[in-house]
Formats: sequence, C-alpha cells, structure tokens
Amino acid sequence: MAHILIVDDQQSVLLTLEALLRSENHLVTPCTNSIDALAHLTEESFDLVISDVVMSVGGNGIALLRTIRSQPKFAHLPVVLLTGKREKEDVQKGIEAGADDYVIKPIDPTLLLAKIRNLLSKKTENAPRFAEAPVNLKAELETKTDILTISELGCLLQSNVAPAVGALLKVRSEAFQEMGVSTVTLRIVSVEKAKNHDGHYNFVGNFVGLSEKELTPLRLWIRSRKRL
Repeated sequence: MAHILIVDDQQSVLLTLEALLRSENHLVTPCTNSIDALAHLTEESFDLVISDVVMSVGGNGIALLRTIRSQPKFAHLPVVLLTGKREKEDVQKGIEAGADDYVIKPIDPTLLLAKIRNLLSKKTENAPRFAEAPVNLKAELETKTDILTISELGCLLQSNVAPAVGALLKVRSEAFQEMGVSTVTLRIVSVEKAKNHDGHYNFVGNFVGLSEKELTPLRLWIRSRKRL
C-alpha cells in the first residue's frame, strides 16, 4: 500500500482515480489545485504524486512539478503527469521538468496501474509483468544496441555502453517504424552486466509519453510476434 497524492481540477477525474487507486489498496489524498497539493506535501509523507498538467487555479502541473523538484527532500519522489495534450513538445516539457512518466488522457486504467506499480516497486521481482516478444533488432543510440525484448511497458536492450539509471534515451528502430512510431523515448530504470556477453550491459527502459493511439499498434505488434 502506498500513499498517493492526486491533483486535478476536474472532480470526475479525481473520483475515477480515487476508485482506481483504492481498488489497489492505496491510501489516496485528492486535491483540486497546486496550492493545496503543496500544502499536503509539506504536512504529509507521500510515495507518489499524480498531477494533471492543465489546471485553472493555483498554477499548472508543470509549475507544481518544478516546485517539487526544487526541494531536495522530494528529489526522488515519483511524479506522473496526466494530460489531454498529445503533442510531443508538451510531453517533452513535462519530462524535462522532472516527470517520471507522462500519461495521455483518456487514461488506460490497466496501463496506469502498471506504471504506478513499476514506479513504486523497490525490487525487480515485484515489478509488473507484461506480454513480451523476443526480438533481435538494431536500435540507434550512441552506439550499436540490440533490443532483446519489447513489452507494453518498455524494452530490454543490450549494448557495450551502460546508460545511467534515470537517463532519457531516444530510440529509433525498424520495430517501432512498423508500429508507425518513428522515435520512442525510454527512461532507464535498471542496468546490469550482461551474463552472456563480456563487456556489454543489459538495461531496461520504460516508454515515456506514449499515447493510446501509439500503444494500440504496439500491443498488436507484440501479439503478432508471439505467434511467430
């Protein structure tokens, strides 16, 4: 069970998120603006924050996020931004401000809960499991990189260069081109030495800011590869 702060100026969204999170036995504190959110953060301890980006009172979600990240005690507090804005520029603003993830509305409950479990998970064995398909495809990063598996949450990659945990990487691959996505953004969540390849590293990156429109062909692609 985690204590989660949710911030949205639409009561219907708050009620939906409350019901969804409480179904997972989380303790939920809802508020409708950034001012109240900061007051709760000062007075209480939270494990995760979910905030809308566009709010009519007390500043937007990006401003709230920047305020949170400006305080050292909140440096590692996971923050998920919600928004109806679908432009890549908007997603990038949220990521650059320090968001751990960026979820496009309308919200996919299953995916949101999986992302939350992943952010809250402290041990690899507790991380959510997703359908995945074995692949052997090239991806373009700073060096030649192999994508070993692709799931709804992200990718397992192998390279002779180890990225830093928390780093954001833009990846292009023929697999994503088949899905109609030219480039994906991954946030690196774990790195370890490859057991089957000396001098190489395996690392896991979670997708950041994929819209439902982009997730649908991703899921279909994974199912088609599993049948091969």
